[in-house]
Amino acid sequence: MNDERKIPKEAVKTLAEYCQKLSGETGKPAAEIFKEFLELMKKYADFFFREPWPEEPNKSYSLEWFVGDELDFIKGTKTYKDECERFTVLCLKRNISLKGFDTQGFEEDFDWFGKLACWHCAVPDATSLREYIKRIEEDIRKNEEEMKKSEPSWIAREMYEYYKRPNVVRENKMKYVELRLYEDLGMAEGKSCDVNNKYKCPYGEQANELIENGRVAKFVWRIIWWYDHHWNPSESYQPPANEMKWYHYGEPSIIDVTSYEDVLKAIDDGRLKKIIEERKRYEEEHKG
Repeated sequence: MNDERKIPKEAVKTLAEYCQKLSGETGKPAAEIFKEFLELMKKYADFFFREPWPEEPNKSYSLEWFVGDELDFIKGTKTYKDECERFTVLCLKRNISLKGFDTQGFEEDFDWFGKLACWHCAVPDATSLREYIKRIEEDIRKNEEEMKKSEPSWIAREMYEYYKRPNVVRENKMKYVELRLYEDLGMAEGKSCDVNNKYKCPYGEQANELIENGRVAKFVWRIIWWYDHHWNPSESYQPPANEMKWYHYGEPSIIDVTSYEDVLKAIDDGRLKKIIEERKRYEEEHKG
């Protein structure tokens, strides 16, 4: 790198120290990590060294994503590997200044924007939902075993009645529908993830497809949940009188929220579209 394309000496020092930390966490030699960082800086030098280094990190944040030149830089990707490289370069650049390299800022940026990027992926949701369903099934199984005793405990009797409530039965069945949406439409079947970071995605090149399909699956589920909330009475919630026009208690059912097959049919035959339109009208009235 020529004089105009160098990072500040203090940043070299703190970046090298950070590479030692990463080495301890990953087992990868610190020198190799440092070299990879330098190679990325060189590869994307036109962006990385475009402006003089500031006195201290001067970063902008958006609740949605990067903005301005940073957004343009990320948008210039063609492959997942390219995007990961550009993302790393961007996080490095945001945290280098004449004062050094802000390791905490780098990790915060990497985690925050990485999680934001994979927000719509359904794999983490499916992972936690499987565990939730497993716990519910086990609790119900244990309760049924307890109820077979000649004198079940009062807690077992109470829970038995609870599990039989129509609302509870419906809500538990809806969990299976939600999971099927994530596994089928969201491509989460057979996949699990507790990383929650697009740029550390265990499925690599599938990341973008998982995010886009997850976006669709989650949107459908949000509409189904909204429909259930506004068409099926709740034991724990009573809408205020001035909101009752948005609640269709007692009206004929439009979608069977406990049937994955009926949800899919509702997508094809236009029933879901009617609910979407109703929700849009509701949101328009409740703006602000």
